[in-house]
Amino acid sequence: MKNVVFHKNLSYKKKLFLSEWVAPAHVIITLMLLHTPTKTIESGQVRMATRFELQTPLPYLPYELWYRFPEKYAEHISLRSDAFVATALLVAMYTGEDLQIRGAISPKLAYNLFEYRNVFHAWYPNLFQQVNIQYNHLETPPHPKGKTAVATAFSGGVDSFYTLWSHLPENQPIPESRTTHGLFVHGLDLRLNDELNYQAAAEPYSKLFEELGLELIQASTNAHQFSEFRINWTIFHGAPLIGAALCIGSFINRFYIASSLSDYNNLVPYGSTPLIDHLLSTETTHIINHGTNISRSEKTSVLVRWPVTYHKLRVCANKIRMQGLNNCCTCQKCYRMIILFELTKVRHHYNNFGKNMTPISYLHWGMLNNLDPLTARELRKSALISGRVGMALGIHVAIIIDAITGGAIKLLKNFFSRDQLYRLKRVIYQPESNIPKVK
Repeated sequence: MKNVVFHKNLSYKKKLFLSEWVAPAHVIITLMLLHTPTKTIESGQVRMATRFELQTPLPYLPYELWYRFPEKYAEHISLRSDAFVATALLVAMYTGEDLQIRGAISPKLAYNLFEYRNVFHAWYPNLFQQVNIQYNHLETPPHPKGKTAVATAFSGGVDSFYTLWSHLPENQPIPESRTTHGLFVHGLDLRLNDELNYQAAAEPYSKLFEELGLELIQASTNAHQFSEFRINWTIFHGAPLIGAALCIGSFINRFYIASSLSDYNNLVPYGSTPLIDHLLSTETTHIINHGTNISRSEKTSVLVRWPVTYHKLRVCANKIRMQGLNNCCTCQKCYRMIILFELTKVRHHYNNFGKNMTPISYLHWGMLNNLDPLTARELRKSALISGRVGMALGIHVAIIIDAITGGAIKLLKNFFSRDQLYRLKRVIYQPESNIPKVK
């Protein structure tokens, strides 16, 4: 009989069921290969990369995922696949291809990756299919030799500053849990084609860490290009961020990720939450999501009393209009930050936010359709408690407009296929890069 090729949109369970009933035919299941990583050193940078090989062609998809670090960390980078598997899995689930991992992978990570897959499929069954995962080589990471680090992901926002503050010696009584390093990755919230803004932030932040007796590790990755216009970055970002830490897993013993969520009772599907981040730990690198127990308003009330943050908070989501540490003051993140500053009466400490909220600002905030309703409701409540009725009304209007706009966009999307939506986004928005299709 001829070979049987299963369609890429079939779930893994259906493939398995069919494979048991089409015998004696030779069964072929679409497969995505994650090749063994390579390491190169050039111009003071060490580059770790792994090649993706898909059977489902995706236009503009890079043929490899890579990370770069300063050359001083080269000794800590091994040719393991731990750093790449979670990102690769999300891409495989998007295309519906089973994932085969060629390089060595931590047995602990390999086991938990199945649950990581299950969570994303449960959250977004139409976006992420339930694919199978195959490992060629399970190998426990070697025990680190010499001094290890406790690192925290850092971007200069409220969440990352609060996690940094929480793990300084004066606030963290357990020595083994105190932060020694920060990890600031270019290519995540600041895209690779924005070198100017990254350096404008990296330089003062490096100096800040030095003043605290710590070290800021500067890295970069092209991970965003694997989700661009296909998978919303808020869903995708956790895997490549943790991947950056796992690249130097023999050096980082513990890695804190600042939570963007603020209530265990209201956890929502997100790329980084206490529900999933720990699943990407290995035997030698422990991933910890921090700060979900406290709201952003409460974090801000702590930070405004810490002079280290003055004029240095960087929350802007509009990477075109921001300039270094100067926020645009017209995006959803800037709006909520300005409101927090006005509620806590500390605006004078943050001259990198140059505008005030106006009635038009609240209307624009709602029309952006990404105001984060949970945070907005918290701000509305705080405004009412503070007697700021006009502010509370403005926030309430923004919430209503956001709901209407979101519903209209969701309805409109139903008229387009996934491929059509992808092509439309490439026309409307500016792509990070126009990488030619790899044949």
